[in-house]
Amino acid sequence: MKLGLRARVAVAFAVLSLMVGGTVSLSTYAFASWYLVNQRDSAALTRAALDSRAADAALAAGIPPSQALVSIPSVGTSQPMLRVDGTWYTAGVTVPPDALPADLLTQAQNGGATQRTTVGGDPYYVVAIPVTGGVYVEVFPMRDLDQILVWGGWTLVALTLIAGIFGAVIGATAVGRLLRPVRRLGVAAQRIAGGELGTRIELTGDRDLDPIADSFNDMAGAVQARIARERRFSGNVSHELRSPITAALGTAELLEARIERLPEREASLVGVLAQQVRRMSQMLLDLLEISRIGSDDPPQWENADIAALCREVVEMRGLDVAMVTGDEPIARTDARRFERIIGNLVDNAQNHGTGLVRVSIDANDTSFRIKVDDAGPGVDEAVRERLFEPFARGNAAHRTQGAGLGLAIALEQSHVLGGNLWVESSPEGGARFVAELPITEEAS
Repeated sequence: MKLGLRARVAVAFAVLSLMVGGTVSLSTYAFASWYLVNQRDSAALTRAALDSRAADAALAAGIPPSQALVSIPSVGTSQPMLRVDGTWYTAGVTVPPDALPADLLTQAQNGGATQRTTVGGDPYYVVAIPVTGGVYVEVFPMRDLDQILVWGGWTLVALTLIAGIFGAVIGATAVGRLLRPVRRLGVAAQRIAGGELGTRIELTGDRDLDPIADSFNDMAGAVQARIARERRFSGNVSHELRSPITAALGTAELLEARIERLPEREASLVGVLAQQVRRMSQMLLDLLEISRIGSDDPPQWENADIAALCREVVEMRGLDVAMVTGDEPIARTDARRFERIIGNLVDNAQNHGTGLVRVSIDANDTSFRIKVDDAGPGVDEAVRERLFEPFARGNAAHRTQGAGLGLAIALEQSHVLGGNLWVESSPEGGARFVAELPITEEAS
């Protein structure tokens, strides 16, 4: 799964922080380890040299080796030893003489030697210096220094991980602030796509982002103005055509009323004329309605019995009200717009779906769905995308019935009521149109 931009930037900051923190920590540990070990070795060598001089002076004065060791001042936890005439003398038993490296004593005869060794799992630093009649050996424990280095190393590892976490947080926060204006653009674009054409982005005074917001607002204003012009044009054309179409419809109906008196040929022409004029009149009414939706005709909100409204729509079309099944929610809606939605869906099922099968209602606490099933052949997947466009038809066999505006009007009315409308396959084998609307008011 591809990560989002914010996650990718956070990961990049985390990796960068880990690399920088790791480099600094590694360098710090290497330098601190080198410095502390060298300081400890230098201090141990200086201490052993001073102690060997004291032991050498005591031996030169004829003091027995055991007493010469006693004369050495006790500082720290080091263990002094003397080897005189092949015999070992020691002030402690932490490190036995036989545990010392054999080559160390050999090298000590040539002016002194130092070596690191491990006894019983503990590290030691051993210094061997030649003295009168033998060798002076002093053993310095290094366990405390190793523990300090281990704890220091783990501390640096923890700090590196913390730096990585802080880097991720800083990266996520920074990109979040950078993406905030982009999200505002996205939200505004979604609202405009949802029909809120008056949406605009507020300027923040940022000289880099405000030009983008200005351009978006100009684009939104141009889209709103163009749609308003198209609606006015459609409304004006429909209004101007209404009077002559009404006159033509009246004349056609008058002739149709006297069709029995006309010859067969003229009667047939009058019948076709009356049918086409009625269709054109209905088309004008639909155009006027679709041009008014969402403009100067706000919804009239009221509490309504959804099931009762559905039964009323079905009954007005001479169908059996038993077709309405399911829940009976009470919703705050515009009854006139709601009846228009359901009426268009029922008409579509009757005219293009070879008959209505069922109107079912499913409700929950926040919304309800009206499912209108027909007995037709269904709607192809390729047609569903454009089925709700004005003048679109799903079945070429029914091109003489309606102007293709009913579903477009139903969709627009659903959006005004805060809902949506779509088509899917029906369990009955035909098409199922689903209108989902909120229980409470959600005016757009």
